Amino acid sequence: MRTAARIQSTIELLHEIISITTTPANDICHTYFDKRRFIGSGDRRFIADMTYQIIRYYPKLQWFWPNLDARQAVLTYLAIKAKATPKQIEELFTGDRFDPAPLTNEEKAHLKKLPSLTDLPKWAELSVPEWLFPYFEKSLGHHVYNELFMLEQQAPMDIRVNTLKKTREEALKLLNKEDLGAKPTTFSPVGIRLEKRMPLQKLSLWKDGTLEIQDEGSQLIALLCNAKPGMAILDYCAGAGGKSLVLAETMQNKGRLVLSDIHSWRLKRAKERLKRAGVHNHEVRLISEKEWFKRQEFRFDCVLVDAPCSGTGTWRRNPDMKIRFKPQDLNELINKQQEILNAASKLVKSGGFLIYSTCSLLREENHEQIDNFLNQNTSFTLMPIQEVWNHSIIDSPCPTTENMLQLTSSAHQTDGFFVAVLKRVH
Repeated sequence: MRTAARIQSTIELLHEIISITTTPANDICHTYFDKRRFIGSGDRRFIADMTYQIIRYYPKLQWFWPNLDARQAVLTYLAIKAKATPKQIEELFTGDRFDPAPLTNEEKAHLKKLPSLTDLPKWAELSVPEWLFPYFEKSLGHHVYNELFMLEQQAPMDIRVNTLKKTREEALKLLNKEDLGAKPTTFSPVGIRLEKRMPLQKLSLWKDGTLEIQDEGSQLIALLCNAKPGMAILDYCAGAGGKSLVLAETMQNKGRLVLSDIHSWRLKRAKERLKRAGVHNHEVRLISEKEWFKRQEFRFDCVLVDAPCSGTGTWRRNPDMKIRFKPQDLNELINKQQEILNAASKLVKSGGFLIYSTCSLLREENHEQIDNFLNQNTSFTLMPIQEVWNHSIIDSPCPTTENMLQLTSSAHQTDGFFVAVLKRVH
């Protein structure tokens, strides 16, 4: 494809991502290319990369061109980030077959004035929605610039070794034969970071269930549950079972592992992954099964609540959340997190643990939720995360001196995960 045709495809794909607000950008991207098998691999890579770059910078582009649509976003990106001149852009927007339509007089005039718009506010400079920037300032303090800059970058490729199949050392030896630049992760004893990206589905280690794609931060959350063989563990918001896989492995397939979620299709996907990994000590339950959950009160040694959240800590992987997350969404999530935390707490036995986690950087979803819960639930106490870490992740030092752990892309090179461990004392 010629460059102009690639740009037209980028406009089309970006328009679908902006318009379809209920489907993740990754899924829309996959469907778009699946319907257009004639687009070659190199062209797909160009179109996808450009689309994701535009999404990463979308709030910044909106400052240059308010009420942005897909075409205007591409035009602004070409002028501001790609440094194309108005003439160069006009040469691409010819209206020929497969090319973008010619520039309108309004578009030409706007492109000419863009270079003079240099006094960007902080939120635009850091590509954050204007309404959300104060929340980041409050949560990240003087680290806000570094952290938000890191969230504009592409995330590394982290994988986890299924220790029911192989050790990390065995997996590393086999991966390095593939020249992927595989290295142990800094904190997780079962994680591997790859310098080169490739479809892992081609590897025998993937086919036999030895490897799973999982950010190091997510691995740490599951490991901090300190699951042991013979325990009764509940993954309350299990989703597709990423953390449940880690729990099963540390339980060595011994004990009781329950996965619950509000969506049956997620649990179906989780069951498939658990089967592939060789896990057999599990059951799945829909959260709507209220009678079953009532019978499980005070039955579990550990309940993990990986709560639905803003996802602000995963913007490197899911930049489309920048343009989809709205103020009303945050308020709804905070209320939902409180409800979930209270419901899950009833399932923890005396002496058991309630682990609350998010992939958010916002204190409203993290520290403040824990403070609020403890103020209303005197049956629980906060465990210092260093103490929990030293009992569950013995191969590396705890990366914080705080009682709760907030991982960030800048400080820890992980996604922005938060975790707090609470113990039921009576």
